[in-house]
Amino acid sequence: MKLLNRLLRFPTFYKILLANSVIVTTSVVGFYVGMFHAQRGADAYHWDFVATFALVGVFLSFAVNFLVLKAALLPVTRLQEAARRVRAGDLGARVDKISLSDTSLDELLDAFNAMLESIELHQTQLQKLSGEILQAQEEERKRVARELHDETAQALTALLVRLRLLSKASTLEEAQSKVAELRELTARALEDVRRLALELRCAVLDDLGLVAALESYIDEYNGRYDIQARLECSGFPRRLPPQAELALYRVAQESLTNVARHSSAKHVLVRLQVLEDGWAYLSVEDDGVGFDVSEVLNRRNGGLGIFGMKERVALLGGELWIDSLRGKRTMIRACIPVTQQVARSA
Repeated sequence: MKLLNRLLRFPTFYKILLANSVIVTTSVVGFYVGMFHAQRGADAYHWDFVATFALVGVFLSFAVNFLVLKAALLPVTRLQEAARRVRAGDLGARVDKISLSDTSLDELLDAFNAMLESIELHQTQLQKLSGEILQAQEEERKRVARELHDETAQALTALLVRLRLLSKASTLEEAQSKVAELRELTARALEDVRRLALELRCAVLDDLGLVAALESYIDEYNGRYDIQARLECSGFPRRLPPQAELALYRVAQESLTNVARHSSAKHVLVRLQVLEDGWAYLSVEDDGVGFDVSEVLNRRNGGLGIFGMKERVALLGGELWIDSLRGKRTMIRACIPVTQQVARSA
């Protein structure tokens, strides 16, 4: 029984080869047995024996090939059935291995199941991300409306009040005092509008490029949080393709936001470089408490920011890695392909 199991675990090629070798050997033996009986006399008994032996050989050939091929190709049949289910939209389909299947087919089934698991996980994350994006859009609209109502609208209302008071000023000194108040209120309203516009879309990124945009963001970041952020650039051209600049800027922005929210870090270093191989590289490294990447990604509604960064980079043909452990620093690295002509321009 053990020998039979070992034979059945052979690759399909060798199963078929062995089965057909047995059939050919049996046919050769049958031929010589028939010749032996034919030489002894050509009576009906001998020819009936030869005909019976030939029929048995044909039946044996068919039966052995049928059983061997059916057993050997059973995993392929199951794989075909699973593929039909996947085509119908059932990503939960899996192919169960059989105990006597081919080892090479087992590897194919494992790869197929792993691919489906990856696709199913990706689809789940995409659904979560889509819901998170819609929610974030609504929250952003609420925030912008609140900012406009609470700050900008109130500042404009205060300007109208000051203008009425200015029109009623009875002396030059009183008028000058009201004008000074108007200038201060106007400057404050302009600053609020500028800050709100910057949060919605970084104009520096469009006008001056990635390096200037990150420098501006990090300056504001250092003033807002008790964290010392620093930017290092090397081999960087004046401009990169717009989509590459936007992706790297958003990755840096998301990474720095996560550092401020979760890391308890005191220092963070942002490195930006373009090498002669035509790739742009970004890394964000902090000295915080770190986190378990797999735990965050597997958490319900967790890791969507990380997933969003990966998707943004992947859309441009790049990659993103996260190196972090609990109690240790965290490093996020991203690379995006850019043309060598852009990379070498100065």
